[in-house]
Amino acid sequence: MSLASRAALVGAALLASIAAVASEAAAEAPGGLSGERIRAHIEFLADDTLAGRQPGTPGYDIAANYVASQFRQLGLAPAGGGDSYLQAVPLREAFQIPGSARLSHHREGATREFVFVEEFFTGASRAFEDSGVRAPLVFVGYGISAPALDHDDYAGIDVEGRIVVAFAGQPASFPSEEGAHFSSRTQKQRAAEAAGAVGAIQIYTPRAAQRFAWDRLESVVGAPAMGWLDAQGEVHGESEQIRGGALLHHEAADVLFEGAPLALAELIALDEAAEPLPVFALAGEAEFAQRSTHENITSPNVAALLPGADPLLGDEVVVYTAHLDHIGVLPGEGHEDAINNGALDNAAGIAVMLETARRFTEDEPPRRSVLFLAVTAEEKGLVGSEYFAHNPTVPREDLVAVVNLDMPMLLYDFADVIAFGASHSSLGEVVEVAAAAEDTALTPDPWPEQNIFVRSDHYRFVEQGIPSIFLVTGVNTRGGETVGEGMSIAMKFREDHYHRPSDEPTLPIDYAAATRFVRINHGIGERIANTAARPTWHEGDFFGETFSP
Repeated sequence: MSLASRAALVGAALLASIAAVASEAAAEAPGGLSGERIRAHIEFLADDTLAGRQPGTPGYDIAANYVASQFRQLGLAPAGGGDSYLQAVPLREAFQIPGSARLSHHREGATREFVFVEEFFTGASRAFEDSGVRAPLVFVGYGISAPALDHDDYAGIDVEGRIVVAFAGQPASFPSEEGAHFSSRTQKQRAAEAAGAVGAIQIYTPRAAQRFAWDRLESVVGAPAMGWLDAQGEVHGESEQIRGGALLHHEAADVLFEGAPLALAELIALDEAAEPLPVFALAGEAEFAQRSTHENITSPNVAALLPGADPLLGDEVVVYTAHLDHIGVLPGEGHEDAINNGALDNAAGIAVMLETARRFTEDEPPRRSVLFLAVTAEEKGLVGSEYFAHNPTVPREDLVAVVNLDMPMLLYDFADVIAFGASHSSLGEVVEVAAAAEDTALTPDPWPEQNIFVRSDHYRFVEQGIPSIFLVTGVNTRGGETVGEGMSIAMKFREDHYHRPSDEPTLPIDYAAATRFVRINHGIGERIANTAARPTWHEGDFFGETFSP
């Protein structure tokens, strides 16, 4: 019997066991039967048998088949293409060969070799099996070209054939979400490529450390990089021109600025004071080298459709998304627990989406159709959602709105919700009304510095001009003794459990609160699906003007 067959049998037995336990406990459980179904979904998807749901593994395939089975049981139509719930996503999986990553600086006969992980980091290359470059250096501020924000770090500086050095992140003066778009890896790469650069170094500054701790990089060493393949068999969005890239810790980067018009410490001070950064040539050259192995694999998105009942609006589609994948098993040996189960990230989001779908099937059919989409490879850079957005199984022009569910904090009885992106379109008003119906407030983004709006799957639909929100539980608890108690719980989860093996179903999940979160999600989709007018971007909104046809 094959590994996949054995995994499928184990998965089926596990599903039956969990379903039986859920049925027996339903009458007594907080949140009732709906809460117990949410528990069953999370416990199945975050079980050790699925080994962290890494795309391209039997564990992920079990999860995909589980979701497809749930869709079929709900009577939803297959929407993965043809008569299948599964949309096969062609991927390139790249692993960095251990010990192959090198970054060095050369100047006047002296060489400074940087230490991998301790001082610099670069992941596997999806474009090249053997990549490397040596070239002169230019400091380009943040490496951002943003005419819409009247900012261009490449104006008046020649970077042709050079390696650009830039601070990670964006100017503090930028609007958070618009700035996050321009400071993304994709946009910075495009700006460098358009200017003629052949490599890029991003300096990890103290301000960058407020968003992501450097020591967390060690956990991704050995993890695969993934990208989806286009019709020509090339990785979408990869640059053939940029031959090397790395993140360099500021404590090791002083040598790059020796003899420069400003020392690195002076530039960091300007960054922290929200002052403009100059651009200038740097002495010496940098050299990258690294080797990767490549394998082409497939991993499915899972999609199902509830057809709309209105003869005029039925072809239009409201989309719910949640990512099904997680980060798999810790590399290496000696771990007491190596499996990253991903209970909240994102078995919880899938569970909420499945129970939201159930509520739709139990009511009268909505006027518009509703698509439920579980995507692969979110953890690899929103890859599965990007593939679907470029290769939709329903006409793209019929997609009217996206509601994204990613890592809802179901650990407390929340008093409010946050809808990232709510300020950009009429969806904000929809969320506010649906939340109020459940005695729940809508709170503005409390973490603008985290740039969350561009960091989950809904953003791939924003890039197609579709109004979208990303809904999570909020910052306050019902009856909490202090303001922001929910935020404290969420931050504690991020510190202790996020992308760690301890993100397990044994966490104190509040299934009654999870059930209320389902009701809010259903209320949002119901209002979008049954309102005559399509959701619209606010007049003059940056994302609407940038991406709408």
